[in-house]
Amino acid sequence: MRIIILSLFILLLFPPLTYAFELFPMVSFFSAQGSKSEQFFQVNNTTQQPLPIEIFVKQRQIANSNLEKLIDTEDFFVFPPQVLIPPNSTQMVKVKYIGDRVDTSRSYRVVFSQLPIKDDVRESSIKMLFQIGALVFVSPDNAVNTMTADIHYQDSNPKSMQLANIGNGVVIIPQLAFSVKSSYTTHSWKWQDIQHLLQQQYLVPGESVNIAVESLLTSKDKQAKVDIKEQR
Repeated sequence: MRIIILSLFILLLFPPLTYAFELFPMVSFFSAQGSKSEQFFQVNNTTQQPLPIEIFVKQRQIANSNLEKLIDTEDFFVFPPQVLIPPNSTQMVKVKYIGDRVDTSRSYRVVFSQLPIKDDVRESSIKMLFQIGALVFVSPDNAVNTMTADIHYQDSNPKSMQLANIGNGVVIIPQLAFSVKSSYTTHSWKWQDIQHLLQQQYLVPGESVNIAVESLLTSKDKQAKVDIKEQR
């Protein structure tokens, strides 16, 4: 099975000639069945050149180091799978989940890949091609978000908070509120307090993230316990 390792949402292949495009939305939530199993993506060609695009879907796998791997999947129907978008025009792309029912949330990338096009540039010219992977989650209707959060200490100083998704739904970190009670005082954190410490906003089932908290806690904060609430 062909595996792709994706370290960035936008892959830039070969500089410097560009045919840029915009994609909306960048994150989508699907149901495994019903009306929410089908959604549309909008591709905007913002240039003066025709834009050939290929669209395909890959399933995400998250390794222990939070490295994302993309593998082949047949869980989605995409129409059109290829399209030539005229200059300064918009194309809607339908994406429908056709896979099995799920007991736990899964994540995918809907990849929009620019294709090469013949032009009057010298054959020896090097082109830049864009490839954008929209993040997609497919969840069961009865998904439950269950999280744990633990403060880890080093030499009696609080160093990190490990946040783990132990449920079967997708945890949206910006929707969480943390109450951290220590032997010294109680701290209240929201997304704006921790977003500079994170590089991600979502946790799929079984995924965890370590958040450095040295700037939020002090050596006085012994035996800290964390309570989490969702704010939707």
